[in-house]
Amino acid sequence: MRQSNIWKRTARAGGYWLALAALPAGIAEGAAAMQIATSGDQLILSGPVAGDETARVAATLSQYPAISTVILRNSPGGDAPTGYAIGEMFRTKGLRTAVSGYCYSSCSRMFLGGKTRVFTDDYPPDRTNVGFHGHYKANGRLDADLVKRLGLKDWIIKYSDGKADPRLVERWVNIEEGHDLIHFYHPTALRGHAATTFFCHGNEPRIFECEAVPRTALDLGIITSLDIITSNDMQRR
Repeated sequence: MRQSNIWKRTARAGGYWLALAALPAGIAEGAAAMQIATSGDQLILSGPVAGDETARVAATLSQYPAISTVILRNSPGGDAPTGYAIGEMFRTKGLRTAVSGYCYSSCSRMFLGGKTRVFTDDYPPDRTNVGFHGHYKANGRLDADLVKRLGLKDWIIKYSDGKADPRLVERWVNIEEGHDLIHFYHPTALRGHAATTFFCHGNEPRIFECEAVPRTALDLGIITSLDIITSNDMQRR
């Protein structure tokens, strides 16, 4: 499904202004597709999900069989079916996924597909998070029928290895507006805040002013380890 509307949330986090665009079920026609690169044993995916990425990612993994980790970097999401397909591909291949910057909406399903799931230190902890919500119509409103038809709630619980709280997942797959998400930060790297999980409802000026959720990304199976890695292309000198 394609849509032309882009909803933006600007959040001030830790002194950084972040312009975060959420593209709930698709991206604007003609927009650039996700960028695909490799660096050693890492596949690096960045940018919006246009809908043509499944075959491209599969071809890259076939060409570079030594890849063991997928870096998901600064992606607002996009085409919904592609997120499911690539996430399932990663799980089948037993790959590790890692968040670099932000990974939202369709990108979050790619991330959850990783057999193991971690964060990177490519960006500061307050600029590194994964965000989930439902599926949305072109007007940005929840498409509840599509959420049910694609089985998003059950898919998330399954790919969280059964750890996600069904009641909380039920809430986040039914968020009414496409620009709102539940944000998961690293449970120990993010400091100075009362929580590391934040449920945004749309009227908060900053992510860290959203509803604080006492459960962490590790508790709920969003990540599988507190390990923090560095992307090969961001290695410190």
